[in-house]
This record gives sequence, structure tokens and C-alpha cells, in this order.
Amino acid sequence: MLDMLREELKKMVAQALADIGVANPSPFLERPADKTQGDYATNAALVYAKDFGKNPRELAGVLAERLASAKDTRIARVEGAGPGFVNFFLTDKAIFETAEKIGLEISRGFLLKKGEAVNLEFISVNPTGKLHIGHGRGAFYGDVLARVLAYVGAKVTREFYINDSRESKQIIELGKTALGQGEQYLTEHLKSQISNLKSEIKKFKNDPSAAGFSLAKEVQKENTHFIESALGIPFDVWYSEDEKLRGSGIVQTLFGVFKEKNFVYEKEGAWWIKTSEYGDDEDRVVKRSDGTWSYFMNDIVYHADKIGRGYDGLIDIWGADHHGHVKRMLAVKKMLGWNILFQIFITQLVSLKEEGVSKKMSKRAGTVVLLEDMVREVGIDALRWFYLEKALGTHMEFDLELAKKQSAENPVYYVQYAHARICSIEENTRGKVPDGSVLSDIAAPSARVLASKIGEFPEVVEEIANDYQVHKLTTYAYELATAFSQFYRDVRILQDDDSYNDGALKLALLTRATIKQSLSLLGISAPTKM
Repeated sequence: MLDMLREELKKMVAQALADIGVANPSPFLERPADKTQGDYATNAALVYAKDFGKNPRELAGVLAERLASAKDTRIARVEGAGPGFVNFFLTDKAIFETAEKIGLEISRGFLLKKGEAVNLEFISVNPTGKLHIGHGRGAFYGDVLARVLAYVGAKVTREFYINDSRESKQIIELGKTALGQGEQYLTEHLKSQISNLKSEIKKFKNDPSAAGFSLAKEVQKENTHFIESALGIPFDVWYSEDEKLRGSGIVQTLFGVFKEKNFVYEKEGAWWIKTSEYGDDEDRVVKRSDGTWSYFMNDIVYHADKIGRGYDGLIDIWGADHHGHVKRMLAVKKMLGWNILFQIFITQLVSLKEEGVSKKMSKRAGTVVLLEDMVREVGIDALRWFYLEKALGTHMEFDLELAKKQSAENPVYYVQYAHARICSIEENTRGKVPDGSVLSDIAAPSARVLASKIGEFPEVVEEIANDYQVHKLTTYAYELATAFSQFYRDVRILQDDDSYNDGALKLALLTRATIKQSLSLLGISAPTKM
């Protein structure tokens, strides 16, 4: 486990609170945006003042005095501030030692969730056509979240749910298109796929369901190759709805359980599940009047199947059109007593900004932009970065021109260039690794800022592993590159006499390791030359 000084400071605050009579304290520490307010700060006095019987400002003073009296050599001073904050100012030595330890151990991982089994289901695009730019959000978000969770020690299963049931409306409509009886999902590429399968599809001229299933397999085959090869996203499980649910009989089995427990009732020839009694807006159909299972029923069974596989947590990443589906699934969780971590995230819409104009995607207007075209246009590294730099729940506008720029204006280029520059510095020092140098001997304030930013890495990873906000990683990587750029301007690493500053070189190499690991978690390359 990477050393986190923040955790040790948090324990000190908790002990100080316990010593003055606060029961079971759980203080929070953060890095202040204004560095004049310290390296870390806690609002514990604001949170626990009522329990202690003092006003927050007074309690902050008491805590600061107690923490200062501990005489921890890593702490330069502790101050009570504002309406009830306690600010920690660390010694330069503590900052540099933390950076060195993290930089040297960073490739080993940060075991926060050691052994925890997590099922992460994402993308799951219907096998009716190629992936478009809207699918990119869930694709890259899911991949990076999986990388982060694995990095902190979780056992992550990446799963793709294939909606290929022969009974589904989309497969039947796809079959009609394949047989020339409709035009839904029809594109020039789909026409080509239909032509390639012409002899096979002919066998199903009176069976749109079978024709659609056959064509869907070809669509899925191409999508699978694109996802794994072009996007660089591997999956552990490709879960076929037709094979695993429709063909197995487990849907009927669970429906029988619903009837036994009086969770369902019949109305107007269909069967409804009582989700309204468990937080949903209304009851939902699980078995249609024609005897086929609803999409919702299959989804219930699918999640029951995942839970039966023994995971500690389930994470689903769905498109914006599934927003209304969340409440009903959470109602089922409550109804069936699923005692498991179950998180559902909804991706928001994507628009394309080109030549200063924002363009909305519309299937009806024929303005759908394919993800494969974006890979060709801007490259996979820039594509990943621009998708990942925004919070998943916010609307995203993809700036095509900026993504293509090979300059510091482009954030991913800026970060990669910082890594490449350090690699060049290392090459120019003939690969020598400085031994025995003391980072704190570097007088420039920017060296301390850079070291502090390196020390922040495990904290950012921990936050993402707990709140799943992966955009924090692009923010961190950019800030780290910025801190290095300022340090590089202030400190001469290579000397005029062909020697080098040992301490500065060591700090640069620690920065390189941290940038490389950050980019690795983002699935972005760390070039050695640019």
C-alpha cells in the first residue's frame, strides 16, 4: 500500500478528538486550494463542535494546540483558522520524502480494495450497428474505472451484455431489414453485411427473428473487434442474452419465484411486477400478453444471475436513454433483498464542436458520427483524454480542432510532452540514476510544489476508487505536468559543464514515473519522444 501521509494525519486528528471526549470521530482532511492555508486542512471543528460543547473556532484552537504538542517532526506548524478549520503546514523534508516513496513504489499498486470482487458492466451497445460517439462516454469511463479499481486491488470482471434475444423487438426489426421487409437500422455498412450473409439469411425468409439473430452475430463480431483492437478495451465476459437467458430457462424459474412471493399479478393478459410498492413510480410489465418476456424481466434475471456469481459489488454504466430504468431496478433490489453494493451510472449526451460550431447528433437527420471515424480523425490517446476529462453526469462537447492540435493547447499533448521531455533529460544524463541526493536541498519553491503534487497521486486514486469520478485523473495529470513545467523553468537540471543537479534529476524521474502511471490508468500512451 502506497504511503499516504494524509491518512496518518487523519488518525492524529481522530485521536485528538477522542482525547477531548468526541465519540467515534471520523474526520475529513483535504488539500486546500489556497496553499497559504497549509498542505492539509480539516473541518473537524465545524463538524464536532456541537458534540464537544464549544463553538467551532474555539474547538479549532484546542485541536491545533493538541496536534502541535504532539511534536511530530513532519509537521512544521498547526493553526486554527477561519470559522473552525485546522490547517497543517508540513516540513519540506516530509513533502520530499513522501514524493520519493510514492514515486519509487507507484508501479506496485495501491491496495485499498484488496480481493474485493466487482462486476463492471459497460458499453453493452445493441448489436444493430456500429458504435457512435455517444457510446464513447461509457466505453472509456468503464475502462478507466476498471483500471483504477484493479490498481487498488479489486478483482474486476469487465462484462458486456449482448442484447441478442431472438424474442426482442430490435432483433426482429433487424431481421425484417435483413429480409428486405423494413429499413430500421439500415446503413450502407449494414447493407454490405446483409449482402455478405445473403445465402444464410435466405434460409430464414419467413422468420425475421432468426434472420435478425444471424445478422446481429455478424454486427457483434465486428463491434467486438473494434472495441478490443481500436479502442483498446478488453472484456472478460461477453454475455449473450439469447444463450444465457432465453435459452437457459432461468427467466421462467425466477418468474415462478415471483409468483410464489406474490410479487407479480396478471392484468389485461400481461403479468406485472409490484415495483410501485418499493419506490418505483408504477408497476412494470414483466411478461407481455403475447407470452414474451419484457426487456425489464430479462434485466432483472440478468442481475440476479450476476449476484449469484458471488460478486461483492455490481456497477452498471448505461446510456442517457436508460435514465428512467434506474428507479425500477433499485426497486427490484429492495424487493428481492439484494444485500450488495449496486451502483448505476448514466452517461450524458455528447455533441461535436467543429470549426467553432456545436453539432448535435441525430439518427433521424443522418448526422450520427461513428466512434471509428473519431479514432481515425484524432487518434486514440486524444480521443480517450477528451472523453475522460469531463464528469460523466455532465453534457460533453467534443472539440475536434483542439483534440487534433499538436501543441500545449491540447491537454493530452501537454501531459505527454512533459513525460517525453523528462525521458530526454534522462537520456542526456546517460541513464544515470542519482543516488544519495537529497530532494529538500533544491531551493526553488516550485520543487516543493512538484513534490507535493506527486504525493497527491495515491489520494486521487483513493478518491476515484471510492466515488468513481474518473475525470479527477485527467485533472491531476494535467496539474502534475504543469507543476513540472514550472519546476523545469526554475531549476537547471543539466549543467553547462555536462554535469547535472542530482536532486533535481531525481525529482524529475519521480515525476516521470507518476505521469506514466497516471496515463497508464487512463489507457493513454506515455511516449518517450515527441
